Amino acid sequence: MIIELSPELEARVKEWGLASNRPGEELAVELLEEYFDDCDDADRLEALIQAGEMKTYPAEEVHKELNCLAAVES
Repeated sequence: MIIELSPELEARVKEWGLASNRPGEELAVELLEEYFDDCDDADRLEALIQAGEMKTYPAEEVHKELNCLAAVES
């Protein structure tokens, strides 16, 4: 497989490769694996939610709860 990168993306891969002391190709493969794992996880979670096996909460409710917790910790 051959993947063509924009000059900007290639520069970022090289920068990350230097910072992590790993070849850019290795980083690209790792990132693709992580991406597909994340997609698989999202599909499983969506199936659980659609089947009613996992409860969801509105964002407003979550933010309200977090604000209450932050107030208690202060």
